[in-house]
Amino acid sequence: MKSPAPLPPPTPSRETTHLLEINLISAQNLKPPSANIRRLQTYAVAYIDPTRKLRSRVDRLGGENPSWNDKFIFRVSSDFLASETSSFTVDIYAVGVLKDALLGSVRFLLSNCVCLHSTGVPSFVAVQIRRNSGRFQGVLNVGAMVIDASSEVGSSLAGVSAIGYRDFMGESHQRRKHRRGVSDQSSESESCGGDSVDYSDGSESTDSSTSGSNILKELNGRREMAGKCNGEGMILCGLGFQKKIQRRPSDQDIKDFDALDLNTGR
Repeated sequence: MKSPAPLPPPTPSRETTHLLEINLISAQNLKPPSANIRRLQTYAVAYIDPTRKLRSRVDRLGGENPSWNDKFIFRVSSDFLASETSSFTVDIYAVGVLKDALLGSVRFLLSNCVCLHSTGVPSFVAVQIRRNSGRFQGVLNVGAMVIDASSEVGSSLAGVSAIGYRDFMGESHQRRKHRRGVSDQSSESESCGGDSVDYSDGSESTDSSTSGSNILKELNGRREMAGKCNGEGMILCGLGFQKKIQRRPSDQDIKDFDALDLNTGR
């Protein structure tokens, strides 16, 4: 009896990807780069891969205690989330006249608050900011959450490696606006089906011009009949206006006027 043939090795399954949401909330006790800055305006740059950085909005009012409340979404693998050394970096800059100054950086370990099995559960932590000199100055408040790639948000971000939440909402708004515009155009074309207008060249007749000319002819005919019935004058019909012209006196009327005796009135 022959032994059964060995089964082929299983095909490797495609690596599961997840969406990592980073929320840059605020910072406290930042140190200005110099005393010459009249007003401290700051922004933050978050990234996992240095080649794909995402920038927050500029805080112009908070000064040394800025608030951004910006969210970023990164596509990561299951191995990345499971590793204890996986991290993302946040750099904080001050807006300058010629060049923006780096105030400090934060390296955030995901293993401190993010778990692969806690999908959809946000976590928040405060991390010290390290300056260029190596000293710690200030605190960064940040949040993180794992989003299921098969969710509605994940389906909308298919093929996107990193994107800001404001950019994502802007693209979604543009898509909805485009779809709404297309639907409005289709509804207008359906509602105007009774009075359709054929935008053709001069060699072709249009429905609207034919109906308009018929109406104009009918109005002209009615006004001509009214002019004939009126013995004192006649009416000329134009496009949207009318003018009444008095009839000139005839030669017989002039002769009668010359024969009139001014003294007797006869």
